[in-house]
Amino acid sequence: MARSVESFSWKNGFREPSKGEPWAIDSGEDLNTTAHYETPPSSELLTSTAHNHLGLNVLRTWPTVFDGTNTPHDLPKWWKPRSEVDVLICGAGPAGLQVAVSLARQGASFRIIANIDKAATPLIAGRADGVQPRFLEILHSWGLAAEVHEEGPLIERTAVYKDGRKLFFARSHQSDSRYRGLHIITQGQLERIYVRDLLRHHQLVERSTSITDYDIEPQESSDTSHPVRAVLRNERTGAEETIRAKFLVGTDGAGSMIRKKLQIPFDGVSTDIYWGIMDCVFESDYPHAWVFGSVISSEHGGCVIIPREDGYIRLYTQINISASGGVAKSRQDNSKDFQEVGGRVDAATVTPDEVLEQANRIFAPYKLTFASPLSWFAVWKSEFTYHGFMRYRSIVDICYSHLIFVFILENTQMSPIMS
Repeated sequence: MARSVESFSWKNGFREPSKGEPWAIDSGEDLNTTAHYETPPSSELLTSTAHNHLGLNVLRTWPTVFDGTNTPHDLPKWWKPRSEVDVLICGAGPAGLQVAVSLARQGASFRIIANIDKAATPLIAGRADGVQPRFLEILHSWGLAAEVHEEGPLIERTAVYKDGRKLFFARSHQSDSRYRGLHIITQGQLERIYVRDLLRHHQLVERSTSITDYDIEPQESSDTSHPVRAVLRNERTGAEETIRAKFLVGTDGAGSMIRKKLQIPFDGVSTDIYWGIMDCVFESDYPHAWVFGSVISSEHGGCVIIPREDGYIRLYTQINISASGGVAKSRQDNSKDFQEVGGRVDAATVTPDEVLEQANRIFAPYKLTFASPLSWFAVWKSEFTYHGFMRYRSIVDICYSHLIFVFILENTQMSPIMS
């Protein structure tokens, strides 16, 4: 979901805008019943670190439901984490949560540790945004496919333009699966679906918690039933705890602490190609602005369009940060004081307006303008990194990629998870 949905009510028999929080129970209301469900307090979080002139974008969320052990209220009475488990999961992104969801259905005991500072909550906005039919087939076996494929748009067509001319517009993303097309869903919404499922199995994600150290006992040790020993630290309270596990699963991303301690190399290729990414509503005279596809310019690079919910699109824009690139030239034209080391632009300083300006160069003769606040903004570098299967399980590190067109990471990690 790109933004908070405006509140509405059916009180008068039809949908109409309302004020306040109509989903919440009025404490003074006589319910004439002894049992009812009361929605926990919600909060609205800023979704983007960069913004345009149209203001800020927020997303409504419920910390009591989604933030695991970071809940601002009391922990559930049933939450009694074990000091000895079958599996210890390090990382609570989509891969780690998928491992947990699978283990819950197999009756295995586990604990899932967020392990990184920025995982204090499920992802608010951005990152992965599409799942393929084979991915949904696995979710179907868990009973979760309906929650995912009903969430966002279905992509079944692709349009490709080059230098203002249409090259291709036809059906795409077809397969023999029961689920057709590419299903758009944000990574954050996918994480929330998994978190809700874990709650149904009385499992919480342990957030603001990290694995500070771990070791694996040799096979000749007297106690090999739970050879993994890990030290957990609660970053909020400073309390430490030692737990034991039969298996350790590393799902803590490309900079995996688990992998680094095992001194496993992380080979791959890093390019000098950067993409500015914007989730936003755009006004445009481009004829296929809300159709998946790409716009290519022989001179300026390319853009990729991914339709999103509520009229939003994700726009990937190739940007040249070299001294001769469009961003540097624009800065030189707009400011006589512009100076950067070697004339090269620091990718971290690129702004949404500069990305939009570059997108207009690529889209020419068509035009794009912002029509809403930014839901998300980022600048990514294209790279492909990987390593082989080792004795411990590292899911995300198997294939970590910023390849825009292939939607590779979120979909390829599912197979090793099921294995």
